[in-house]
Amino acid sequence: MPRSPEETDAYLRLQSARRIHEATICRLEAAYINGSPEDVEMATSALLDTSQVIADRLRDLVFAQMYRDGIDPITRRSF
Repeated sequence: MPRSPEETDAYLRLQSARRIHEATICRLEAAYINGSPEDVEMATSALLDTSQVIADRLRDLVFAQMYRDGIDPITRRSF
């Protein structure tokens, strides 16, 4: 089934967040290799933030799919 514009937008936002998350993992690895505790702490914090963004984008995608299927994502009832 083709995606709605809302689903496409949500999917692209999710993919963007995933790429940023992967870059943040690389940043954490580099900070660990360099041995800088401050950089490791900042990279860990950034990693947690990007994890939350991915969860938010996944929720947006699921909500868009539910709207396409005629389901209100809040009440889980058909409309």
